[in-house]
Amino acid sequence: MSAPMTKLQTQLAAELAELNKKVAPPSGHRISLKGKVFSMPNGGTSPGPINAVILDWRSINVFYPGTYNAQKIETPVCFAVANNIGDLKPSPNCADPQSKECEGCKRNAWSSAPGGGRGRACKNTIRVAIVPPDAKDDTVPWTIDIAPTSTTAFNSMVYAIRDGMGMLPLQVQLTLDFDANADYPKLTFASPEALPDELVGLMFDLRKASQSLLDKEPGT
Repeated sequence: MSAPMTKLQTQLAAELAELNKKVAPPSGHRISLKGKVFSMPNGGTSPGPINAVILDWRSINVFYPGTYNAQKIETPVCFAVANNIGDLKPSPNCADPQSKECEGCKRNAWSSAPGGGRGRACKNTIRVAIVPPDAKDDTVPWTIDIAPTSTTAFNSMVYAIRDGMGMLPLQVQLTLDFDANADYPKLTFASPEALPDELVGLMFDLRKASQSLLDKEPGT
């Protein structure tokens, strides 16, 4: 005969509390956008939209010799990570720095992409750190690498929040989704809504926890 339901529920609750001892913790902090699906580090997935607070971000430039192949994971030979765009310059850890600074580098010029076209040989991306709007003080931030095709939308969102609301992005929640008119994972940022004052302090604290994730260099 099965155990009484109340006893069984107690046992299940106890096992659930101990479950983290039986499996490895989630690996990594990066949300993948492959296939126009948000694939979370904890194994969850969502076709979008997702609600999030953007804590902070970094500008990241990466250069691969030849044609970039998303199916072949390689470390770029030249890369730069900076909090301010004007500070972008190749890291001392680059295998083959292409210039002293990103500004003025021939690889970072329009129409420098291999095979012709208007694009740059150097990919200008943005890495953002996010948390859900209902984050707690022990919530671990996750990161999203925003491709060059989505950086204009990201920048427009930041200016809209600054100019229209007089706020930083970490003071609002918004929705991240995929552009339905694009065949690739092009992000959209919409519906910014001010957070309650009591949550803003928490977001500032979580922003501190996100810094090491944002500053990680490719290949590390």
